[in-house]
Amino acid sequence: MSSSSSSSAQRRRVTHVAAGSRVEGKLSGPTELLIEGEVDGEIRVESAVMVGTEGVVRGPISAQVIRVGGRVVGDVQAADRVEVAPSGSLEGDISAPRVVIAEGAFFKGRIDMRSDRDKEKDKDKAPEPRRKGAEAGAPQKASAESGK
Repeated sequence: MSSSSSSSAQRRRVTHVAAGSRVEGKLSGPTELLIEGEVDGEIRVESAVMVGTEGVVRGPISAQVIRVGGRVVGDVQAADRVEVAPSGSLEGDISAPRVVIAEGAFFKGRIDMRSDRDKEKDKDKAPEPRRKGAEAGAPQKASAESGK
């Protein structure tokens, strides 16, 4: 195989939901996804999801990288990062180790910036049992009463 044909075989593949199109259901796969139309449903891809300025997504998104230039209503989870552009609107919780929300963007939700590794550590930790008596409750109660 020549080097030009091997480089063309490794070219970036992008699934495109064009402006004016509407997709309902679950979208999944290994390729990047560019949304310029509407998607109602879950998106779960192994690379990047880009919601163009005219794009609308109603449902959760899970990907390596998520870029929002249009409108997303749903929780987003990225292994690498979530970016909301100045034209972007995101209503939902963000879970990603890196988050960029540009000036002028709209965001309503919560952000969890722990990495997957940190989340696994937290999951493995057993919650400490609550202790009864003076050790557990008294200091908190005393500090609350001291403010009166």
